[in-house]
Amino acid sequence: MPPQPILDDVDSTAPLRATAYFFILPVVVWAVLFAWLQLDIPNEETFYEKYSLLIMAVWLGLCWVGLLLPKWVHFHTVERGVFWSAALLMVLNIYYNLLALSSEGLWNSSLWIAVVFVMAYFVFAPRLAWLVSLGIFSAFVLAGLLALIPSALRAIPFDQNSVVQLYVSQLSYLVLFRLLVLSKEHSMRVRLEAAKLYGLAHTDPLTSIANRRSIMEALRQALEQNQRTEQPLSLVLLDLDRFKQINDQYGHEMGDRVLIHTAQVLQQNLRQSDLLGRWGGEEFVLLLPNTPIQEAHQLCKRLQRLLAENPLDSLPPVSASFGLATAVSGDTPDYLVSRADTAMYLSKQAGGNRVEVANQVSP
Repeated sequence: MPPQPILDDVDSTAPLRATAYFFILPVVVWAVLFAWLQLDIPNEETFYEKYSLLIMAVWLGLCWVGLLLPKWVHFHTVERGVFWSAALLMVLNIYYNLLALSSEGLWNSSLWIAVVFVMAYFVFAPRLAWLVSLGIFSAFVLAGLLALIPSALRAIPFDQNSVVQLYVSQLSYLVLFRLLVLSKEHSMRVRLEAAKLYGLAHTDPLTSIANRRSIMEALRQALEQNQRTEQPLSLVLLDLDRFKQINDQYGHEMGDRVLIHTAQVLQQNLRQSDLLGRWGGEEFVLLLPNTPIQEAHQLCKRLQRLLAENPLDSLPPVSASFGLATAVSGDTPDYLVSRADTAMYLSKQAGGNRVEVANQVSP
């Protein structure tokens, strides 16, 4: 495997691109050398025709060596070296090809011109890649004018259709690549906006845990699975004791901090399969799939102890009244919540800081 590039900024696709260059560049070097060896060098007229492919192969080989030396050659330097050399080669290719158009027609190398427009979107940010692509296309046009105007002034005939096809095709590629990128960006924005809206609809904005809507949706799904598989399912409602006193004595901002702190303590001590949510006000809810009532009761006791052992700053520890219910045959989300709520109310009535278990009565 190639050495991984050392980057100064965040570029998540750079390792993938470095790997691609590592394997592709040798193939390209071989293809360029192969094309150069097919030339009849003594009969080629210009330095470009004789040596441009050889120079390109050597340069790309040096770029590949640069990939092997990430501590000395920055990956972006290598990548831009490959890109700008390819762009320069394509500009020169158009110039010398159009100079010889009347006698040789379009060269096979013209098939590769649009590659630079694709490469631009890998090397640069999308908007900059668009501007760079426009600049390169402008260079193509300028090279064509410099090559064809002298011929036109001397009335040397050339294949105008080939010129039109060449430039219209490159312009079409340029625009289509830009439209493709814009389409992808729009699609990404739509997905991000949808994810953001979903998060707002299913997450409590203060504590960043699930809200009541999200919990009820998860509870309905968990109950359906419980009825099919008969795996145990437990639900816990807990209400912070004397929370109004915290608000009255320390202010609502401190009350909000207590809620956030409580959510963090609870979340850090649950399994990945458990779901914590804010039920409303100072009430929280725990949805515990595949958890029999004995394990759920032990968990409540442990959380009760953790709340006492982890006070916020200089505040006295908070306690909570726990109401625990487990799903029974024929249970509904509302009925299961109602039994947990009744158990929590009994815990509150008994002085708080305790765990009450609801009766397992079918609806």
